[in-house]
Amino acid sequence: MKLIGRIMMGAAVACMAAIPAGFAQEEASDWRAVAPENLLLIDTGKGRITIELNPDFAPGHVDRIRELAEAGVLDGETFYRVIDGFVAQGGLNEEGAVDAWPALENENDRPYGGEDFIELGNRDLFAPEVGHIDGFAVGRNQLLQEEWLLHCPGAVAMARDTGPDTAATEFYIVLDAQRYLDRNLTVFGRVIDGMKNVQALKRGDREIENGVIQAPDEGDEIIDFYMASSLPEDERPQWEVMETNSIAFEDFKVAKRIRNEEFFYRQPPQVLDICSFSVPARQAGEGG
Repeated sequence: MKLIGRIMMGAAVACMAAIPAGFAQEEASDWRAVAPENLLLIDTGKGRITIELNPDFAPGHVDRIRELAEAGVLDGETFYRVIDGFVAQGGLNEEGAVDAWPALENENDRPYGGEDFIELGNRDLFAPEVGHIDGFAVGRNQLLQEEWLLHCPGAVAMARDTGPDTAATEFYIVLDAQRYLDRNLTVFGRVIDGMKNVQALKRGDREIENGVIQAPDEGDEIIDFYMASSLPEDERPQWEVMETNSIAFEDFKVAKRIRNEEFFYRQPPQVLDICSFSVPARQAGEGG
């Protein structure tokens, strides 16, 4: 079993961002379709978890996830290590079964300068620059000439052993921001729907085997782990993500940054944290 760190973080539960009431959604160009080959579906007893994969940042890890889905080897496995305020970890962790899947070279970062980087507009504690590329939260360092995906709530990454190139078949979903893990593990996707189902997964006790759920109890089952592209075209769920280089997204961020509703008799600072919200996603046909 691969673990991803043993430092206890805060137990605050973060949720996916919602679109503010009255938010304009009239322009179709403000949204982009998620390609079915990048749409991972995980069905559990708590409901479906819908994930957009990011082959631009982590092509090798995305290929591995597609291979695992096609092989069906994760069907019937469990979320066996779930720690409140940290991560929900699942996948294939039996030694013999894992041997069939070679370890991956890490893709923790990539060369600086990705197109369509939209700066957040606030200073960050962990990176010189933060913002978004295609809906994904990104950190950058011009001096290092590197950029990387962030461990914000809903980020999906691959677990590993101590060595940087030891990830194989175990993945985790971030429950609360874990930015100290940035650039140490490979983030390859993000949850765009069903985060409430992730938060509902059975927890382990972090003080006992670092959160691994103990027998006779079992973690929630991964009933089905598959790509939308494997379904007949007329049965594929259609998802859209707000374009982060759009005026609509700038308006969305302003609504999050400037809280001037009547409720706030003391106006909060006009500061926005990169992990305090998620880029909106919706099923095709919803909204304006």
